[in-house]
Amino acid sequence: MEFAQDGDVSKFEAEDIADAMEYDGDPDVLMDALIYAGYIDQTETGRVIHDWYDYAGKLIERRKSDALRKANSRRKPAEDNKDSADSPKDVQRTTDGNGAESICNPNPNLNPNHKDIKDSCPEPPPANQDDSPSEDSGKKGKKKPEYAPDSQYYKMAVYFKSLIDEMSQAEGLTHLTDRTNLQTWADDFRKLVVLDKQSDTALIKSVMDWVVKDPFWKSNVLSAEKFRAQFAKLVIAKNNSGKKSSGQGYQRPQKPKVEIVPRDTEPQQKVSEEEYAELMKMAESMKAAKQKDNRHGQPVA
Repeated sequence: MEFAQDGDVSKFEAEDIADAMEYDGDPDVLMDALIYAGYIDQTETGRVIHDWYDYAGKLIERRKSDALRKANSRRKPAEDNKDSADSPKDVQRTTDGNGAESICNPNPNLNPNHKDIKDSCPEPPPANQDDSPSEDSGKKGKKKPEYAPDSQYYKMAVYFKSLIDEMSQAEGLTHLTDRTNLQTWADDFRKLVVLDKQSDTALIKSVMDWVVKDPFWKSNVLSAEKFRAQFAKLVIAKNNSGKKSSGQGYQRPQKPKVEIVPRDTEPQQKVSEEEYAELMKMAESMKAAKQKDNRHGQPVA
């Protein structure tokens, strides 16, 4: 109600919100948790408190009405408000001619014994107390850094935006980065390099080039803030996709082939005619001996 009457908290950094909530942990983790839990809605234009107008709408409208009324009163002609130098100020009086203790008495039927109670209406808040703070005002007087066009982080922001613009045009979309604040993007890239200790700018550039081509991530990383939040996952996904495309990833070992019937490595030798004749002769001899034994009634072994 004091710093973001419309519920839009886009102008405040995650560190500012963490300070206001007295949270000592990682501010980005807190912001992600607030968005995930539904307290803050992430929109194309920024971050807003969920259903803020449902809770504070009446009060906001009343303050706007008070501010408009005061502004109209200040615009009255100067001559109507000018007091004559030799005329005393107007004094409001009661019906009996005495000066009134108060110009507002919400309960005229007070107990007459309560003479010492003065009924006065509180003045409405000043019309300018609800003005939104300037961009450089915030928690603890923090001021957003400004980046020159030739600074490293600003160039990173411009380059990444150009990649997203090219991708969005190829997909038939032209509004994805219409409201981009390159200063904010540059600050996110500074945090990625300085705070997150990701000093390998060549790696960051390669991930930028890859993320706008990946079928999954190109629709989920459309800002420098999201790029920074997902950077570790993006690096892992990029490396894995490279392994799959180059065939250097995990390959299932092939099982050795086991033949059910082993094959002979050497061809079988053919039986010669002499050996065949000798075998037939032996068979005839054995047959004759068997028949002889049967005639004498001897059991055959």
